[in-house]
Amino acid sequence: MISSAQKDFYLENGYLLVENILSAEKLAKTGDALEKRYELEGSRAGSEGSINPGVRRLCNLFSKGLVWEELGVEPITIEVAKLTIGDDIRWQAMNFHDPIPGEPIAHQAIHADRWFFPNCTGYMNVCWVIDDMTVENGATRIVPGSHKGPWPQDVLNDEETLTVIEGEIYTECPAGSVVFCHGDVWHGGRANYSQSTRRAIHMGFSCPNTAPQYEISDTLTSEIRERLGDHCALIPDTLESFGLSESWYAGEVSRVVLASDRKEF
Repeated sequence: MISSAQKDFYLENGYLLVENILSAEKLAKTGDALEKRYELEGSRAGSEGSINPGVRRLCNLFSKGLVWEELGVEPITIEVAKLTIGDDIRWQAMNFHDPIPGEPIAHQAIHADRWFFPNCTGYMNVCWVIDDMTVENGATRIVPGSHKGPWPQDVLNDEETLTVIEGEIYTECPAGSVVFCHGDVWHGGRANYSQSTRRAIHMGFSCPNTAPQYEISDTLTSEIRERLGDHCALIPDTLESFGLSESWYAGEVSRVVLASDRKEF
């Protein structure tokens, strides 16, 4: 549960950073599973979703191991998602994101997530912090309170979205923290200029009328659904139900289910 002060801060600023959510044991297990999964997928890694140059990626983690299933139903994430969107929420995506050290191309333009999803009336992004986030290794930049104003894509040119924005802050925090971003808040990932990894898991929640970034429902086995129980209500409808035959968000690989070689690490 978040406190009333944390709730007020989130609603006012459009983001919330909460430390020490993941235990040292869970953190180590998650980091180990990410590395093994990335090695397993090899050149296919991240191919279900968007490809980000200069970044190690994995996509659709919901169906790829129990460790990520558990993150998908963490009570604090569901609580803040409902605060943002309302009681009727769906999973939108769960992706691994790790900007490669020394790759400036990994620097993201300032953006607001909901802008990318046609007809979406509510969106929230969750960032599970697997390695300490610092200014040097690319802690996310956020413009507090910007969720109350216009879309950055509508008022900034391409060059401006890549430069420092007045009032932006950096989400420096220890591993095991979680950062919540309102779907309308201005933010962007940054390049990693350290010598170590800056691993994170990004998870999106949206309203039911928004297509997921890639096929999620058809990748979840009956075993997974049995474990999820009532949390199956979080599973979005199939891409087909939205009139889509492939990932509209990435457009590169269609309904490829890399979870077919699902392994528990």
